[in-house]
Amino acid sequence: MSKLNKDILFLIFEELHNDKTSLHSLILVNRTWCEVAIPILWRDPWRRISGKERSLLEIVVSFLTEESRESMKSQGLNLLIKPDKPPLFKYISFCRYLDLHKLDKVIYTIRNIREESKWSLIRNEIFKLFINKNNRFTHLIIPYLYKYNIQLFPEFEQCFSELESLRCDVKTNQDLIKRLTQVSKSIKRLIVNIRVDNERGIINLIETQTKLEDVRFVFSLIFKSFNDASFYRDCGKALVKHANTIHYLQINNELIPYLSSFINLKSLEIGAQGHNASWYNLENVSLSSLRILKTYNVPSDILAKFIGLNKGLLEIKISGINFEINSKILIQAIYNNCHNVQYIELIINNDDLLELKNLLIKCQYLDGLILDIYDITADEMGWDNLFEILLESAPKNLFKFKFIHRTTIKFNALKNFFDNWKGRPPMLLHFIEMFHLTNKYLDLIEEYKKEGIVKKFFHDKFSNSFNDFEWIEEISLDDF
Repeated sequence: MSKLNKDILFLIFEELHNDKTSLHSLILVNRTWCEVAIPILWRDPWRRISGKERSLLEIVVSFLTEESRESMKSQGLNLLIKPDKPPLFKYISFCRYLDLHKLDKVIYTIRNIREESKWSLIRNEIFKLFINKNNRFTHLIIPYLYKYNIQLFPEFEQCFSELESLRCDVKTNQDLIKRLTQVSKSIKRLIVNIRVDNERGIINLIETQTKLEDVRFVFSLIFKSFNDASFYRDCGKALVKHANTIHYLQINNELIPYLSSFINLKSLEIGAQGHNASWYNLENVSLSSLRILKTYNVPSDILAKFIGLNKGLLEIKISGINFEINSKILIQAIYNNCHNVQYIELIINNDDLLELKNLLIKCQYLDGLILDIYDITADEMGWDNLFEILLESAPKNLFKFKFIHRTTIKFNALKNFFDNWKGRPPMLLHFIEMFHLTNKYLDLIEEYKKEGIVKKFFHDKFSNSFNDFEWIEEISLDDF
């Protein structure tokens, strides 16, 4: 019965695996609850660690052996205090996530050490606690230009043979990537930061995988696309080998020629800096399983044709304003072809409001709407017209809104919007703005929260704290 109780508790606690606050509360209930919650809590100790590095270091170093401590003492490093009693649990053995960047930050909370040799000794002893026969990591993050040779640890293969998720940079230590290629064959999720002068090790790693489902190439806005056609050609060929298993793909325009091979693709994120001929390959790509489309700086005419061929889309995010954005033809493409769409992000201005109304009328399953409002000013009728259209034409399911605005929202227009929303589901509201919302606005929103018109409200300055179509800030947001 005790075993059964623990199994049931585990299933319940597992639902809270990203909610550290709740898990911390659970471990205080009794020993059984503590024994179930601790392994879940320590699965990913790096999440939301900022400001708590020193506390984590103290727990980690409590597992150092006497031999390790004596070795450091011989080098004049008698700064890691031995605990009065051994830890209650083998916390490190519960770790399934290893973030090498955050681990280094934890180690570097030790101050006043200048000699690199001493840093290396400390780092090596702490790494031994993680990379050993008792640990099996499923998630690994390797930072940019990471040079430390963790692949030389004898138990490296045992630790990473079950790796499921890898985030790294193309400039990562190539010996480490080569070793991962040899020992990690079942990676499902791969996130690669692309920069200039890319190394080729990542291509070999892609080729050797057997379970790839989610591949994301992240292109920094600082580093513009580089003209290494052979890299993209080889990378595209490596990806095509997994075309049947890949469901989620994030690429730039250079990889579009390979896109039609991914017949089971469910989610596509695509975009890049610049405009070249490779975009035109997108016009004729039809992916019957595609449900999610996120784009950045894709030419409007080409994107409209692509949407027209992929009528099963349920989420559409259109962002980026470096090209001449023609929002009208994009909105028309959506409401003429994607009647079941549930979430949309659009760039609009005053001239697009009539087409926005048509979209709201024709897309009756719409649940969430993000509007990047590019040219609506507070002293004109733009805000009045926008909110009036939302009130008149919003489908009954639509109650989640984000407004990305570069001018202050017209106060009376917002108040009227709230007044006339009564009788509908309480809205989830998120403002991402370039100009400060005064207390007058915030007080107004608080009033309507009390009345039940607004259920949740979030306010960001300059940035969006939640990704895409998330309207409630949850600890479970996946930042890996």
